[in-house]
Amino acid sequence: MTSLEDQQNAWFAALDPQLPPIAAPPMTSEPLLVTVGGRKAGGLLTHAVHAPASWPALWGPAEIHELTAVPGETGAAGLAALLGAWRERLRGSGSGPDSGCMLTWPSRDDEASAVLLAHGFAPMTCLAVRPVEPPPDPGPARVRVRRAGSGDVEALTELRLAEWRYTSLVGTAVPRPDARARLRAEVVRAQRFSGLAWLAEDEGVPAGMAACALTSPAPGDSIHGRLLPGLWGYVDTLSVAPAARDGGVGRALMAAAHRTLLSYEVRGTFLFYHPANPLSPVFWHRQGYRPLWTMWIRRPAWS
Repeated sequence: MTSLEDQQNAWFAALDPQLPPIAAPPMTSEPLLVTVGGRKAGGLLTHAVHAPASWPALWGPAEIHELTAVPGETGAAGLAALLGAWRERLRGSGSGPDSGCMLTWPSRDDEASAVLLAHGFAPMTCLAVRPVEPPPDPGPARVRVRRAGSGDVEALTELRLAEWRYTSLVGTAVPRPDARARLRAEVVRAQRFSGLAWLAEDEGVPAGMAACALTSPAPGDSIHGRLLPGLWGYVDTLSVAPAARDGGVGRALMAAAHRTLLSYEVRGTFLFYHPANPLSPVFWHRQGYRPLWTMWIRRPAWS
């Protein structure tokens, strides 16, 4: 491990005990090095282009430039220098309007937040974690919550589609013409491999759904280097039909989901939410979640 990585891990450990050691990015990464006050700061750049009909393109720009920053002891000044050098590296890259620059950074680093805002980035997604604690009392709700089965694919798809459309207004989702087909395929896949989905019904009418999974960080996946090693419960999607909101549906669904997830020997549970969403941050904080990482995006990449 390099001295920069040692410095970064020490800083992260002091900042938030839930942060794991930094993980090596893909081998195809391009190095980025700067000097600030006689001290070095580094980073690795990756570039990915997703087909418009792919799953990742539903949730963000088709073309992503990403920086894994390792400013070490240079702190916020080093991060600012890395962002400036990155912008120069991107000048004339030819990226189109369906593109973005992304950097993921610990949510508790307020000095880094100021730097990112100054460089045109917006906090678009938070990875939030919850300890192993009993779920809060859901309170009264008119709905009946049950485990979803193979006969509920269409109801689950429509609820996921409604959530995705809302996320395209307040989060990172990007309108794509074939979204429903891809979301339906994901519902079928999740039902086959995890089966951890719940459906809330009001007198037989679907009012909401929750889809979850059990997972462990592994090299190459989206949570490697983001969560401490071990088994985690993942809240993939919570969707409440617009007509059923403010009636306790989400609380009832998460009470059922948390009871099941916490019946396994997990380190905790985690999820992703969008800070600009006027509904989800307050709900998830009341459910016991708190931000661990924030994903910052500047769109388009050359802006």
